Amino acid sequence: MPQPTAVRGLRRVELITTDPEGAALFHQNLLGWRMWGSATNGFECWVGERHCATLRPATHGVRPGWYVVFAGARHDGDLVGPDEVTARMVTGRAQHGPWAPAPRRGEPCWVELCTGVPDRADAFWAPTLGWNVDGARYLTGGRAVAARSGRAVDGRWDWVCHFATEDVDLAADRAVEGGGRVVEGMRHPVLGDVVLIADPHGAVYGLATETGRWGGSPSEASGR
Repeated sequence: MPQPTAVRGLRRVELITTDPEGAALFHQNLLGWRMWGSATNGFECWVGERHCATLRPATHGVRPGWYVVFAGARHDGDLVGPDEVTARMVTGRAQHGPWAPAPRRGEPCWVELCTGVPDRADAFWAPTLGWNVDGARYLTGGRAVAARSGRAVDGRWDWVCHFATEDVDLAADRAVEGGGRVVEGMRHPVLGDVVLIADPHGAVYGLATETGRWGGSPSEASGR
């Protein structure tokens, strides 16, 4: 069986929501995304020339919420790991990660697996995505692509994407003014001060102050 191509970051993230228009307005105000309507009655979200997110209307049998989409796989597909944690993988190069240009406001700046079964999670995600395990970090080519945490997020296990913002406190206030809520504020071991927020429909993600670095590692445009 051929070895998996090492996943080197995210292509984008996807939000499945019952209210794509409301989600578009909320995130446009919070993260400064440019929005384009899509053929699926959702929205494509951009920062400059980089595609950050897709907002899709919820369909029967699909859980609303955020899904990370990893890049660099041999084929497109859905993944379901321990704790019923799901993700997607696609071919093509990563738009966000340790080899991509430095994350700007509104772009993904780190991704973290929250799991209650770390050994089983490592045994699934690392070989599936071509990663090496270094403690609680997942690496490829000597660079950290993602990390693992034993903390449940808002009562569930999941992949959690963090987005860069100019100031986490101001962004948290803006999220609450827009109808969201603050789930938790914390001192993150990699990102520093982080706030987890839920949008008006409960989809949870993190906000971290923009540093120009992917997860504490210098981002480089070369070698993508």
